[in-house]
Amino acid sequence: MKTRLLLLGSPILAAAIMASVTNAATVETSDTSLRLEVSGSALQVVSLSGSKGKTEWTPASARAGIMPLVQTAVVAGKTLSLEWRLIREADLPGPYFGHVFVFGCKEPKLELTSVWKGAKGPGPIEHELSILNRGTQEVQLPLQPSLVFDSVAAPDGHTLENWWIEKGAGTPGKVGVHYDNYVTNGYTQTLDSTGYSPDERQEPIPWTAIQDPAGKCGWYLGIESSGRVRIAIKREQSQLHVEAGLTPEEGYLARIAPDQTLRVPSVFLGCYQGEVDDGCNQMRRWIKTNICPPTRDKHYPLLVNNSWGSGMAVDEKLARTMIDESADLGLEMFHIDAGWFRGVGDWFPETTKFPKGLAPIADYAHSMGLKFGLWVGWTQGGNQRDQTGPDRPLSVFDPEMKAWFTRKVASDWKPGEFTGETVCLADPRAEKWCLDSLRRMVKDYKLDLLEHDQRMIIDSCSSTNHLHTSSRTDAAARATEAYYRIYDTLRRENPALLFEDCVNGGRMVDFGVIRRVDYISITDTYDPLSNRRAFYDASFLLPPAQCECYIANNPGKNLANFVYMLRSGMMGWCTIMTDTSKWTPEQRTAAKRQFALYKSALRPLILNADVHHVADRPDGVHWDGIQYWDESTGKGALFVFRGTTDEKEHRFMLEGLRADARYNVTSEDGSVAGAELAGEALLKNGLVARLEGTESSDIILIERK
Repeated sequence: MKTRLLLLGSPILAAAIMASVTNAATVETSDTSLRLEVSGSALQVVSLSGSKGKTEWTPASARAGIMPLVQTAVVAGKTLSLEWRLIREADLPGPYFGHVFVFGCKEPKLELTSVWKGAKGPGPIEHELSILNRGTQEVQLPLQPSLVFDSVAAPDGHTLENWWIEKGAGTPGKVGVHYDNYVTNGYTQTLDSTGYSPDERQEPIPWTAIQDPAGKCGWYLGIESSGRVRIAIKREQSQLHVEAGLTPEEGYLARIAPDQTLRVPSVFLGCYQGEVDDGCNQMRRWIKTNICPPTRDKHYPLLVNNSWGSGMAVDEKLARTMIDESADLGLEMFHIDAGWFRGVGDWFPETTKFPKGLAPIADYAHSMGLKFGLWVGWTQGGNQRDQTGPDRPLSVFDPEMKAWFTRKVASDWKPGEFTGETVCLADPRAEKWCLDSLRRMVKDYKLDLLEHDQRMIIDSCSSTNHLHTSSRTDAAARATEAYYRIYDTLRRENPALLFEDCVNGGRMVDFGVIRRVDYISITDTYDPLSNRRAFYDASFLLPPAQCECYIANNPGKNLANFVYMLRSGMMGWCTIMTDTSKWTPEQRTAAKRQFALYKSALRPLILNADVHHVADRPDGVHWDGIQYWDESTGKGALFVFRGTTDEKEHRFMLEGLRADARYNVTSEDGSVAGAELAGEALLKNGLVARLEGTESSDIILIERK
């Protein structure tokens, strides 16, 4: 990856011709090239292409790709026009490569920094934009987009496709993976993402791709935020106009106190050659290396046993039994879900359930060679009254804490069993309470894993005393920043601690949260079909090791159905959420075999291999499958699943293999005969899998000789 600074003319000439281009920079990775120019008070993307001249995506129009800087500000009730000028620029120092532009405004005294960066190897270019208030008064700013650019709408006369992916939310939707086949004149697409995908509609993960099927190439765009964000695409004649960033809102304003910085969501933009799967594989490798937290546990991703299979009934006796079960089955972490605490907001162990607290449970898990994890709904407030002291619960009726919440509740309000009123993290006092409480729990309960659940990011708050304005977009942005600060602090203080993102399942799935957590619960429905659908969708964009499926109790009528249940949740991070003590001896033997296979053969692929979606999205009726292939080790696996169809055989076309190599093919359950096969034949003919029973499965292992 490289960056070039192109100085166009002397300072005297630049001043003389005012509106002409003054400075420019080209930032490149091995597959994406982005050329930027500064013209007056705007940045302009003048070229987006695959590196080495492959596929120029930017129209020739002189006005294409102009991204204006915010034009006005409110200071002491007065609206002022902003006049920006470029005051300095520089190449970035390592480990990243790129360029930074710094603009200044004299009145009010503001400094806007635009950073364009990439990393060595394939991957996108990131853009980070921030505005610093160097004055002595609070400044309120309207919305500043993160990225504005234009793309050609019909390269070489080709018809384009627009792709986007749904969050798994409470239950995966019927479609999951969307692609609009005809991006014709007048086409529009608006993709809105928030920190809590509702049940009535499936929100997108904040990402999109434009694919040229005939040219076999494309570009993709993602937003790194858990707040209210939008990607908007509109075709106007021969151009696609694209805007990305915070969701526009009438009356939006954001406050910047003196010496404080406003950061808009970071975005990334990349090009690729091939199909969308090819682009996503390149992007996921970049995400794993540059966004995801570093992998510190040699067993990552882990096999987990979670107590929610028994609901809220967890206690010391059940916990110890589950620890014994976990160790016997070869699982690697015992995870206590909801039900352990005194009440919502009161995050101390219920003494009748855990008379000696949670530390002895953690000690017992550790003595059995397991890690210990804990569920906490730490943004949820309860209804406790008349409690005092630093360890008092988070409560909507506490005289001080009640101002931290988004609204005033009725005097008879009550929380649910494990849900309450969500606190607004944009109140610094609430942020501090949550951080201090989590620090205590991590230390006192000897946690190896911290899972959060319920809504984390509010996007509506009536308070006038928090850091946000009345804007829903700003409220969500400020709450998101606080959430990130809390988890960034905990990770710095506890580098070996694992973090799970669960927000009633897969409701908060984005590229901002995956900087903070080690894995994400991708759906809140745990049957085999829902798990495979959620994984199929999320694995386009997220590293598979980050995609958690909970396996609930759906054993079916026979052993093949039982193994089908397990394998449906074993393609990424695997968490068992059923009472394993009720498994038959035959089922236990089968489960141990699957868990051993996961550790020996599947885990390295889940962590490092490319993912190929070699079948249609699962529907529970037809065959479906996912292929892993790691070219660096010459190893791969094909998960195959037969639904309720009468079709006993299905042909899977493989990806990623070399035509000039030979491969050993074996299968766990005999759906294909073991053989040594030529790569050319495998690429041309694929593999035909045969399974006799419905709702059955197999794992086919492939290894280059």
